[in-house]
Amino acid sequence: MKKKLLVFVILLSLFTAPVVNAQTMQNTKHYRSHFAYQTGFAFNAGVGQLKFENRQLLNKLPNFCIDQVIAYQFNPYFTLGVDLGLNIWKKTAFIPVGLHLSVDFMDYIVSPHWYANGGYSFKWYVSSKPEKMTKVIYGAEPGWYANTGLGVKIRLKDQIHLIVAADYKMQYSSIQYSVTDYTADFDYSQVWTNRTKKLCYHFVGVKFALLYW
Repeated sequence: MKKKLLVFVILLSLFTAPVVNAQTMQNTKHYRSHFAYQTGFAFNAGVGQLKFENRQLLNKLPNFCIDQVIAYQFNPYFTLGVDLGLNIWKKTAFIPVGLHLSVDFMDYIVSPHWYANGGYSFKWYVSSKPEKMTKVIYGAEPGWYANTGLGVKIRLKDQIHLIVAADYKMQYSSIQYSVTDYTADFDYSQVWTNRTKKLCYHFVGVKFALLYW
């Protein structure tokens, strides 16, 4: 009985697989590619340690990012475009410009969703005064960035989708600090810096976005 059931399941699979594949190919074939737009908000917190000179600091920097994607959706699964955003740190900010790629693993109301962005972050502004406690200036220079996320895309309407994802971001920049003569009467590291070191800042958090066309 078990052998007959196994043979029946195998035959059924062989019969239905081409039908399912044909239906999927038919849906993709009749899909009309189009331009799509995505407005996103990400809230992240710094992780890891920042090591420089003989010091190391915990990366506790809060990070807020708003970005706008203009892309072309080739089929229900792949979207490619450009990304422009505003990335706000504590006492500094970047303007990231880069490429955007997103993948939907299924074409359902709720679908697993993955995205990646990468490019260059230009400086918008930076504080010229070191932090009172750490005596450093974070994110002092422009640099390359990359971020990625994994979550779900929820279809709210035919042309409006909500994306909720866990987000990771890496920003290559620098940290500025001072090395002074501690025998002096005044600690100049509280008001100025004389050293710079390149390093990567890492952030994790959550992202919410609306995809529409």
